Amino acid sequence: MTTLVTGGKGFVGRHLVNRLVEHGETVVSYNRDFAVDTRPSVTTVQGELFDIPVLVKALTENHVDKIIHTAGMSHPGVSVDLPLTTIAANIDGTAAVFEAARMAGVRRIVNFSSECAYGNLDDALVHEDQKPTPTTPYGVTKVAGELLGNVYNNLYGMEIVSLRVTEVYGPGLWMPSLLGDLLNAALSGTPYILAVGGDHKFQFVYVEDVAAAAYLASVAPELRQPVYHVSGDTQITVAEAANTVRAIFPEAKFEIGPGYIEKWDRQGKFDLSASERDLGYRPGWSLTDGLAASVQWIQSQGS
Repeated sequence: MTTLVTGGKGFVGRHLVNRLVEHGETVVSYNRDFAVDTRPSVTTVQGELFDIPVLVKALTENHVDKIIHTAGMSHPGVSVDLPLTTIAANIDGTAAVFEAARMAGVRRIVNFSSECAYGNLDDALVHEDQKPTPTTPYGVTKVAGELLGNVYNNLYGMEIVSLRVTEVYGPGLWMPSLLGDLLNAALSGTPYILAVGGDHKFQFVYVEDVAAAAYLASVAPELRQPVYHVSGDTQITVAEAANTVRAIFPEAKFEIGPGYIEKWDRQGKFDLSASERDLGYRPGWSLTDGLAASVQWIQSQGS
């Protein structure tokens, strides 16, 4: 079995490539930048998502059976400043991946979507059939990718499934994030100040759990719905997250006020029953264990 991973050298992509190799698969790691991987079961290919001839060649020459599409612009905040760049990468790029797969005869694609597809939801429990109302260009691009996948499934007999992933954390995350910012502040001894937002809720998911879910979706014998949730099993507030970090670093200086942050979507707890039923996915990492692994990684970067 051979899987092509777009963004194989990215945050989630690295963990996913490792997991696929552990499961005995051959992997094609497709990246816009030059990359090297000395493992005999991993082939690296440099190319843009938009370059359909390069993608088709990578798929056909390596006899690829399935694709896991992680590449793109991956931050809703960045999309507010760079909407057209995000649209080009996440809509045009995703369309190119789907079309290259269709041309090469690859049917199964696991497409990375996001909790940002929903926007703000008042429901206490979030199900996959709830209507998306994205609030950022990034969220719009994720909804577009999902809808395009449905069209390719209906018109061309593809097997494209989208994973709505919640806030990911763990080793390898360089972009700004709540947990990463809290950990870096605690490690450096600098204060973390958030005037408003302590009541805002997140359902964090450790990066290894995301890689596990993507692998399971790529090999699932039957996909009964076009979208599945991928998340951790606990929803907590920003204040509770800070207290969890403070349990590791008692001297951490956090000043977090109550309330909610307007620029962040407010959502209920994500239901994982369909992901467990159809994919066999259950989150395996607790927040405490995931934070400990994240701390170890951050500290290793400074050594």
